[in-house]
Amino acid sequence: MQINQITFTRFIAALTVVFFHYGTHAFPATFSWLSESVTAGPIAVNYFYVLSGFIMAIAYYQPHNPAPLSKRKYWIARFARIYPVYLVALLLMAVASSSEVVNNPLALPLHVTMLQAWVPGYPMTLNNPGWSLSVEAFFYLCFPFLLALIYRTGLKYLTIVCFVLWLITQFILLTGINSPEYTGKSLLHDFVYYHPLMHINAFIAGLLCGVLYKSKADSLKSPNPVLLLGSLLLIVMLLEFRPFFENIVGYKLAYTNGLIAPVFLLFIWLLASTKGRIQTLLSHPTLILLGEASFSLYILQKPVYGLYNRILEPRLGLGEVADFYVALILLIILSIASYKLFETPARTYINKALAAKPT
Repeated sequence: MQINQITFTRFIAALTVVFFHYGTHAFPATFSWLSESVTAGPIAVNYFYVLSGFIMAIAYYQPHNPAPLSKRKYWIARFARIYPVYLVALLLMAVASSSEVVNNPLALPLHVTMLQAWVPGYPMTLNNPGWSLSVEAFFYLCFPFLLALIYRTGLKYLTIVCFVLWLITQFILLTGINSPEYTGKSLLHDFVYYHPLMHINAFIAGLLCGVLYKSKADSLKSPNPVLLLGSLLLIVMLLEFRPFFENIVGYKLAYTNGLIAPVFLLFIWLLASTKGRIQTLLSHPTLILLGEASFSLYILQKPVYGLYNRILEPRLGLGEVADFYVALILLIILSIASYKLFETPARTYINKALAAKPT
């Protein structure tokens, strides 16, 4: 089952991560009434996790003919999908940050094995966007077992587990960031924001929603576009009014660990169900290509911006905002090239090479 209209949202989400890291001073992030949405990079990562669970269900769940998933083939496919570009970005940053590699000898092994998010103090070392791939790798490890549980017991028990995990996660996160001991770069910060167990609720929620969607796909009707627009506006309002909500409740709030995952699921469900002009527009080959290249855009952003700032920025002298956009255009071009010329061929090669070997 192909749901092409969702693919482009991955590009938009990845773009907010780039704006969060490098473009807070650039249009449209400079609009006070839109800045929280345009720079919602950490929250966009949570959207990735919800969407990942949903897409995994669409790709692998068989509602009418349940069959055991080949764990080996699945894990090879996931490894082939994310690791080649992940490793290239990591090696680029290891060369650029050679002093960090020498002074912090555990950082590189943790990143190579995609375990950095498990150890507070290390998620933001070297290629820091890679922390989310460390979390995603854990989800991929769990997925075959979660799917088997759904086949065996249905959705009821895993839904309860997901809700309990969501409650525990929100309690730990909100208690942690509002405690006197919390600081921005502390071990507590690394645990509550980056540890895989603090994000598993979002992936499971997406998986449950995807299973339910695929079970009902034949009977679903295209929703009213007003509902789809309303769900998108609801996300934007939750992002923009977060400081206002914080003033009301008297606590810091964080959307990064699944707090607004239900709203993401509503948007994903409505968009996946949408037919007609919106589906046709979002299924345009150019938008699909940008969505497919979003992974390279996300994982290559730090080395590309680092190289631009070191090599081209002093020579071009364009100014801060122009430099951001020129580097962004360069990043998009390189991401598309990476997807076409490296990411896809590497994935094909790894799948063929490893799948051919005996178990």
